[in-house]
Amino acid sequence: MNKKIMGTLVILIIALSIAGIVYAHWSDTATIKGTVHMGSITFGFTHIIAEWDAEDYEGYEAKKCSASTVCTMSDLVTDVHTGYSVNKTLTFSMVNATPEYWGINKFTLDNAGTIPVKIQSITITLPAGLDYVMAIPNLVWDVYNTTTMDYLYYIWLYNETAAIDTYRATHPFAPPWVINNAGYPMESIKGIQIDKLGSIPVEMCVYIPETAQECHTYTFSMQIEAIQWNKYTP
Repeated sequence: MNKKIMGTLVILIIALSIAGIVYAHWSDTATIKGTVHMGSITFGFTHIIAEWDAEDYEGYEAKKCSASTVCTMSDLVTDVHTGYSVNKTLTFSMVNATPEYWGINKFTLDNAGTIPVKIQSITITLPAGLDYVMAIPNLVWDVYNTTTMDYLYYIWLYNETAAIDTYRATHPFAPPWVINNAGYPMESIKGIQIDKLGSIPVEMCVYIPETAQECHTYTFSMQIEAIQWNKYTP
């Protein structure tokens, strides 16, 4: 009888093993919730600091003229995180220009966003029939007529440094080539970092050479690209 009972128990255990046994147990869970708030890059212009031209500079030898240089800003945008605003467009206008005339505008480039940026590139777009050579990399662009090969205007874009201020303390309104030749090298804005809500002072100068054509209107477009600081490539 015992053998029969034992045999039955063995058969039952084997059957339960095949079918699977459910054991009672206690358990609990914990949850991780994640939120990622992305930052922002809002880059542009906020202040026109100063404007001057050849007639303000004491070393300017050409005759006085009625030319003028004026800059304006437009296309205001506001960063959604910081609430600060910048203008996306700066318009540089030179009126009644003559050979050897030049105009300078001093303004700020600003980062209204939450992420530090570096100036990655400066790209110039010209109308058909015009091209340029970069006289100084990312600093000076000499624009010329591709048919006549005459130079029409030169564009300088540079960081307004303490060295420039030092030179202009004794030489007010000096243009960039005078400062550069005096041993105070101009500095390109490429690679400069602008931190969150930071800004840098920048100057732009357009010079008209003797080979510029009378009664012409010249246009150009310059795009300044700012990239997140850790993605900058020299």
